[in-house]
Amino acid sequence: MAASSAEQKPPPHSGSSRLAWVLLDWGASSFSTIQITLMVAYVERVVFANDPWDVPGGVVWAWTLGIAMLTSALIAPLAAGWADRYARHRTALAASVFTGSLACLGLGLVPPSSPLLVTIMIVLSAVGFDLAAIFTAALLPAIADGADADRLSARGFAAGYAGGALALVAAAALVGGSDALGIDKTWALRISFAGIGVWWLAFSLPAVMGGIPPLPAAAGGTGGSVRELVRFAGSLTGADRGAGRLWLLGRFLLGGMLVLGAVQTMIGQVSSVAIGEFDLEAADLINLVLLVQAVALPGALAIGWISIHRSRRLALTLCMIGWSVVLGAAWFVAARWQLVAMAVLLALVLGGVQSVLRAVVAVLAPKTHAGSAFGLFWVGSKLTGFAASMGFGLVYGLTDRPRAGIIVLFVQLVAGWLLLARVPMDDTSDS
Repeated sequence: MAASSAEQKPPPHSGSSRLAWVLLDWGASSFSTIQITLMVAYVERVVFANDPWDVPGGVVWAWTLGIAMLTSALIAPLAAGWADRYARHRTALAASVFTGSLACLGLGLVPPSSPLLVTIMIVLSAVGFDLAAIFTAALLPAIADGADADRLSARGFAAGYAGGALALVAAAALVGGSDALGIDKTWALRISFAGIGVWWLAFSLPAVMGGIPPLPAAAGGTGGSVRELVRFAGSLTGADRGAGRLWLLGRFLLGGMLVLGAVQTMIGQVSSVAIGEFDLEAADLINLVLLVQAVALPGALAIGWISIHRSRRLALTLCMIGWSVVLGAAWFVAARWQLVAMAVLLALVLGGVQSVLRAVVAVLAPKTHAGSAFGLFWVGSKLTGFAASMGFGLVYGLTDRPRAGIIVLFVQLVAGWLLLARVPMDDTSDS
């Protein structure tokens, strides 16, 4: 049975495999930091500055992210089921990285006078990022298990914050020094997007070229990859509680989907809120995000330490309290210093909640179905993220207040938290 394969102890792996895996987070995070700073500023202040579609740029940004999440949710089941069935997780990872990085290059080539093409490039880059995250997480069980999965997951997120900050500093320096270089800021932004595509691809190559050992293929099934995924999803329903881990995994995924969807939507929208409510310029926004990255790095490591040495439940509870306070405070902030204080609190729990969720799924998921488990997790989180983004954009459009949309995210976060509170998540590595 598939679950029995998950209980086998993994063979020891070299430091090079672990480094290759951590570099995936290092490289991909460059995209996420640019997305929530220069990219959102480019969309709202350049491409849609004159409302060519007769809607505010902030609304276009929210709905663009929502469309990307929905697209990811539609593609992920096919890709995850195929990767599990044929043990092609590295191939799926490579395709995802190539799609995202080439779309970043395309964003640099497409002129701002073509808003539709700009939007398509942003959607493709975001979809590539989402799918790459699925297969990065799916490869974690190939090199770590138990508490080691918590440790490596936290290190990956910490490395991601460092790499993302470094890439953002380089891009910001290019944009800030554009006059001295004899280019206008729009061209500097476009060069930055193309450069991030190269950065992302370069640091992903060690893993996609074979630096991480393959996972076993799902055996014994018939039919296509979608049927295999559906069969696995059916095993998570709890009809057979003797399945142990699968029953726990199904319950955990449901709550985690709601939480991750709200968290990822908030990450994507916090810059829009800052621009819309506080009229932040690109330089101010970059400084704010760099502060977040600097605080998030030790924050992710600290949450990882708590998860390993205390309990995953305590680590996750601290993260959820932090996120609830951030979303609640976002409604009341009225001064820039309050915005900075809120950003620091967000940074402390930013990567922690994602790291803990990733580690628990890696421990509970059968290794023969790691892609399907993370695929289902990301599909659900993208669907809930799509709903949250659409709700955020709708409330924003109706009220003309970006922070009003945060109410949608708060409700979804609390709902996911209540579900997770009923799921045992410690002492699962040997269950």
